Amino acid sequence: NKSINFFVSTIMIFGIISGSIFLMMLSKSDKGLVIEQIHQFFQNVASDSINSGLALKNSLMINYLICFAIWILGFSMIGVIINVFITYLKGFLVGFSISSIFLTFGYKGIFAALVYSFPSQIIFIFVVCLLSIYSVMFSLQLLKIVFSKKGNQRLMLKKYFVILMIAVILIFVSSLLEVYFFPRILKMVVRFYIS
Repeated sequence: NKSINFFVSTIMIFGIISGSIFLMMLSKSDKGLVIEQIHQFFQNVASDSINSGLALKNSLMINYLICFAIWILGFSMIGVIINVFITYLKGFLVGFSISSIFLTFGYKGIFAALVYSFPSQIIFIFVVCLLSIYSVMFSLQLLKIVFSKKGNQRLMLKKYFVILMIAVILIFVSSLLEVYFFPRILKMVVRFYIS
């Protein structure tokens, strides 16, 4: 459904833009705290002081929680509204994070922002958008069946479950890349370009 695809994509893009604008609106002291946190994070990556096992566990737990929440909320129209907000919030956080890197390192942060975004964040953004799109479609179809008594509810649920399984696999890949691929590449960027 092109209209639903466009709507969800627009919400995600609007979230990314809002996150960037919000950072610019912070006070000087708040920006200083953000810069300090970014520096601390990059230092931890460069010094290998991040526990990979714990990081993977936390990443999977948070990402799967978001994934299952969106999927389950698709069973009601009220839940769909919450899913739209979750999509916006994810975009907001990505926009804020990327802008924070630029604020901290200036033009040197371009490579770091690219490493941060690709591929793990891009995959997860895709998963959130995919789940949100199908949650809206599923909810509308469910509503149609309730009122018109037409449609194959079992087939519809089966397709919706397949989307969940695809999301589960992609999130696992995204988390692995985030924990094991991202720090190694980022470490190279820090040592040879930023530091």
